[in-house]
Amino acid sequence: MKKSYRILTLLLAIFAGGACNQVLDLESLSEPTDATFFTNAQELDLAITGVYNSVIWQGGYSLPMQVNMDNAATDIGLVRGDYAGFEELGAGSHSASTNGFKSVYSHLYRGIGRANNLLQNMDRAKDVVPEAEFNEIKGQALVLRAYFYHYLIELFGDVPYTEELAKSPADALLPRVSKATIAETIMADLDAASVLLPDTQSDPGRITKGFAQGLKARIALYNGKYPEAASSAKAIIDQNIFKLESNYEKLFSRAGESSQEIMFVMPFKEGFATTQFPLAQGSRNRGAYSTVVPTQSMIDSYEAIDGLPIDESAIYDPSKPFENRDPRLKSSIITPQSVWAGLIFESHKDSVTFINADGTPGGGNKDCRKVSWPAAFCGYLWKKYTDEEAQKINQVISDQNFTLMRFAEILLIYAEAKVELGEIDASVLTAINRVRARAYGAELGNTAAYPAITTTDQEALRIVIRRERKVELANEGFRLFDIRRWRIADKVVPVTLYGRILNTATATMVPSIDSDGFVSYSGVESQFDLNTDQRFPNAQNRIFTNPRDYLLPIPQAEIDTYRGLGSTIEQNQGGY
Repeated sequence: MKKSYRILTLLLAIFAGGACNQVLDLESLSEPTDATFFTNAQELDLAITGVYNSVIWQGGYSLPMQVNMDNAATDIGLVRGDYAGFEELGAGSHSASTNGFKSVYSHLYRGIGRANNLLQNMDRAKDVVPEAEFNEIKGQALVLRAYFYHYLIELFGDVPYTEELAKSPADALLPRVSKATIAETIMADLDAASVLLPDTQSDPGRITKGFAQGLKARIALYNGKYPEAASSAKAIIDQNIFKLESNYEKLFSRAGESSQEIMFVMPFKEGFATTQFPLAQGSRNRGAYSTVVPTQSMIDSYEAIDGLPIDESAIYDPSKPFENRDPRLKSSIITPQSVWAGLIFESHKDSVTFINADGTPGGGNKDCRKVSWPAAFCGYLWKKYTDEEAQKINQVISDQNFTLMRFAEILLIYAEAKVELGEIDASVLTAINRVRARAYGAELGNTAAYPAITTTDQEALRIVIRRERKVELANEGFRLFDIRRWRIADKVVPVTLYGRILNTATATMVPSIDSDGFVSYSGVESQFDLNTDQRFPNAQNRIFTNPRDYLLPIPQAEIDTYRGLGSTIEQNQGGY
């Protein structure tokens, strides 16, 4: 049983009525304070569960918003349909009035308001709640508030900051505070929370000291505070509580939900909150829509098994593009001729029927564009989180948890921070190679079984780490923030996104891949079979306006509300 679901009707009543919902979504910043509430352990537990509820942050097809952002607005994937405004961001057609941005902004402030409400009033129960329990609830609330602010500042930059509930609309007309100041503040909160939290929890949806330290490491890395990022990540590594799962693919299936690698999750439970990962990412032959899919440039980002990118590898064969590749490719993505959910997936235009995994005929192939447009769209499907067990029975919803932090990220944070500091030693190579060895199912010391990194050159290691983050964390919600903080979004986003090459038997195309991991098809576009009846995209043409699109606009509704109350709040640059 997933214990994260203890939300009762009482909780909904407490946090629903009587609040303004205009200024900074005052439903969140000024949620009502009942004078008789927050007075015992049960009520504190209900309140912190309400804060946790805001961790469930979903967009189109009820997918975690992190997945929507990465597929709709970066180079690794694409979507069809309304994905809370992020598809407009990828197309460059967004504005301050794009509704999805307002819902993101409001949702995060709602979580902050719930945390503030608890933190501001929980002392009422201090004398009747055991000290350890009281402190743990306080620590969880501090971490969750920091988590919500972390997303706000990465998406919007400078934002209003408060630790208190507004008593009136005028009180909520807060100025924007610099991203750097908020980052410092929430990192301090995470330090304070770390001493209040337990080392372990039986429920992966509840916060531990390790997650607090990990969130600090992530925030520090994203904001260029490399000493803090390295030290926080190293503390987690030294504790030896979290461990890499030996089977990478297992992590993203139901079987992996109890892995020691997982540090915090977005929890789901049928009957309360579910996702439609199977519907959005699965095979159309299993009742899915294939709406969220990886691009050819994502495929081409996985190196060959000699440890080299495919444009440098002597063993990469474009006529056999899925052979001799980093195992994470097939663990993350369903490629043509893969066995998946009881069938053999094939998206080629001539495969008008599909075959079951046991070799029997399966019927008309809806993953083929000649049979069903838009079919598999790019010719590939995401395997991560698509829930194969649900797909096998044509089920399009899932209550499989979505991982928000895992130990592999901590290892990569440590390595990147140390490289940026110029403090490159054996511990840096060990951190990188632990992640790479696991991908190959190998022991760290068995370097004959995987392509270990041995260089200590700073620039070479930057290239390695950027590639590792792109492939290790693909479709997990990190790519948008990575390409922004590395300041490469203006290069990797505004391109044509392609689907698979159909005639692989005669293919000779090898794209060029630069030091930022940017996959360029300049000069080899003709191999994508661009005549109308054959092509997989030329799927989308992405647009990026620099520097405007390095941040989302403050929602116009917030600008208008401030103005309506005789105040102002500045918009991000870009002429919104």
